[in-house]
Amino acid sequence: KGKLADGRLTGQVTQGGRTLDWSAVRMPPRPEKPRTHVFEPTKFELYFTSRVLPALHIAPGDTVKTWSIGADGVDPNGERRSPGGNPQTGPFYVEGAMPGDTLVVRLNRLRTNRGWAVSGSTVMPNAVEPLHLTNLKWSESFNGRWRIDEAAGVARLEAPTDGLTHFSVPLKPMLGCVAVAPGQEWAVRTTDSGRFGGNMDYNQIVEGTTIYLPVNHRGALLFVGDGHAAQGDGELTGDALETSMDIEFTVDLIEGKSFGHPLAENAEHLMSIGIGGTLDHALQMATSGMMRWLERDYKLSASEAAIVVGFAMRYDVVDLVGTQVSIAAKLPKTALAKLRKTS
Repeated sequence: KGKLADGRLTGQVTQGGRTLDWSAVRMPPRPEKPRTHVFEPTKFELYFTSRVLPALHIAPGDTVKTWSIGADGVDPNGERRSPGGNPQTGPFYVEGAMPGDTLVVRLNRLRTNRGWAVSGSTVMPNAVEPLHLTNLKWSESFNGRWRIDEAAGVARLEAPTDGLTHFSVPLKPMLGCVAVAPGQEWAVRTTDSGRFGGNMDYNQIVEGTTIYLPVNHRGALLFVGDGHAAQGDGELTGDALETSMDIEFTVDLIEGKSFGHPLAENAEHLMSIGIGGTLDHALQMATSGMMRWLERDYKLSASEAAIVVGFAMRYDVVDLVGTQVSIAAKLPKTALAKLRKTS
């Protein structure tokens, strides 16, 4: 039972011998015109969770201009603002987002905003043969600090060894972390990932990419951070070119539809990102996600989808860091150009 008063429903429900209070409010309508928010963060989160207050309320269609500190907790001015471990900007509460929806995040602009970055100088143990790993001799004095040369579009070691005197890395700014709050009341360290996104460390999450994330809580609660000036596949050194980042993104919603794990899209590819405890599990999730995408949006049968993925799909090893590892299944849009998209 319930009653309506002052735009709010309140009442009680009795079931199984228990009586509980309930309440409901009407979802706010989408604003007639999208808004642009300039958000200046003052607090940074070290857990992906629904148990923190939103930093800002936004609506579908809105754009946010903000920035993140580096994975080391240091801001663009060299000031420490947080402990390290991928501190996040947000979370952003998206009005109208409900469990079972998909949050759409379009990365409009990513720019490094400090002149230096830091990286690891060893290789992740799960990427090499055990015997080879035991024989590797890492240099304890190796300097993993880099200078970012925006004008030249490259990064160079500040104190290169003789063998790396002329070595440089082309800049390709990306976000290591894009996430919604994970399901239930979970709190996941921002160094890790899951079906909610998180520390995916995918080097295709760059300016111009759209990310699709499953909504687990009202408002979605979007986190962004962990800027990288550049990164190879897998984040093999454990840390990419870690730096702070200026970020501009636009959000939207797909109501009532969810794949249950991250997807992404750019001008060239559809990407299904599988995240699991093993590369086998991650590959299975990535492949299944792509097949479901073809079945839903192109109305292909299982056999038809098998033909498309069997002859056109490519895989990226996305991330080898943390308790979860990731693989992305990629389909070039040229292979889909002659298929009829239905939604």
